[in-house]
Amino acid sequence: MSTPKLTRNDWINAAMNVLATGGIDLVRVDNLAKKLKITRGSFYYHFENRQELLQAILERWRAKATEAVIESLKSRALNSQERLIELILLPLKGDKSFEAASIEISLRAWARRDPMARAAVDEVDSYRISYIEGLFVELDHPQEQAADLAYLIYSYMIATSLLTTKNSAGDQTERARRLAVFLSENCPATDCPHRILGKQQVR
Repeated sequence: MSTPKLTRNDWINAAMNVLATGGIDLVRVDNLAKKLKITRGSFYYHFENRQELLQAILERWRAKATEAVIESLKSRALNSQERLIELILLPLKGDKSFEAASIEISLRAWARRDPMARAAVDEVDSYRISYIEGLFVELDHPQEQAADLAYLIYSYMIATSLLTTKNSAGDQTERARRLAVFLSENCPATDCPHRILGKQQVR
């Protein structure tokens, strides 16, 4: 029986798995070929070199972890606050969220020393924050406040994916819901707690 031919996606999937579990330095042709139990020749049928594979990893991450998530939210009958809640809950949704967090950790470590990865991470961060900011604008928050809240929410999401706490998954989920509801509720400019806090900090 002949061995099934591997596709370009098979190589990318294997590379993403190695990235999540071992970091970018282990994403090498020899390691992947060993993992896939195939010769190096199959790799060069799909990629010119390792650099092309690394670019494909970044493109896959951007499409799967950002564009696909946002498109999914847009396709569902959710209001702006419900979309915000769904986003905040993403880091808490089971094994897939753990895998996604592992990939992001490795990607951000890679980005600290590689300009190509840095550019991709910066682009994705900007895109995600911009989308969250748009949700706050839809909830009638002033533009500047919407930008600040978007940055706060995104920072919380990143921290949630990195931190391990003694809280149960249920407790973390309820906290995320409370935070989303509290921050998404608009209030008059004169007594808004976000504005009052900002004024106190300036004094």
